[in-house]
Amino acid sequence: MLALSLLLVGTTVHPESYQGIGPLDSLADIKVRFPKAEFKELHPAWAQETELLYQVTGFGMSGTLVIKFDDSGPYLTKMRDVADTDEKRKFWQNLLDKPDEAKTVAWVRWIPDSPIPLQRFIAKYGPADVKDFAEEDMQPYRSWKRGIQAFLTDDEKLVTRVDFTYTNAEMRNAYKEKFGYVPDPLKNHK
Repeated sequence: MLALSLLLVGTTVHPESYQGIGPLDSLADIKVRFPKAEFKELHPAWAQETELLYQVTGFGMSGTLVIKFDDSGPYLTKMRDVADTDEKRKFWQNLLDKPDEAKTVAWVRWIPDSPIPLQRFIAKYGPADVKDFAEEDMQPYRSWKRGIQAFLTDDEKLVTRVDFTYTNAEMRNAYKEKFGYVPDPLKNHK
């Protein structure tokens, strides 16, 4: 599942995130960042066993967050099993022993309390790189290479939700910072 997430992320060097939520942030990190928020696990029909979706709401938050997490347990088990030192094996086992740490952010969706004019996004990010319709429901959207996809009302004037994904550069930096290395699939992507 981690490999699939890596293939789906953007490739530009100018990333955006929502509320500072970054790639490889764990469910535990998010619970610390929003200590008084309500976390509700969602079960969409498309979710595989290693994919988790949480709705995050609370007083003082602007709108609703929906965060998709990938459960890295199988990946962490593999890394532990191939580790060449006891220190590395203990590191990976420690992550496995903390289930909320093994669940890492794949993407973030922000659903504002009320629709926002598309023009504000254009003023901030410039013209969208992609103008299209979502495959699942034909909802119009605009997409920027920096990892932002804004879904619009039918008249294409208001944004109803925004998806934030991570660029390969963000993923490389997150791996370097958190684990001290970059996985091979990310080394060759811009």
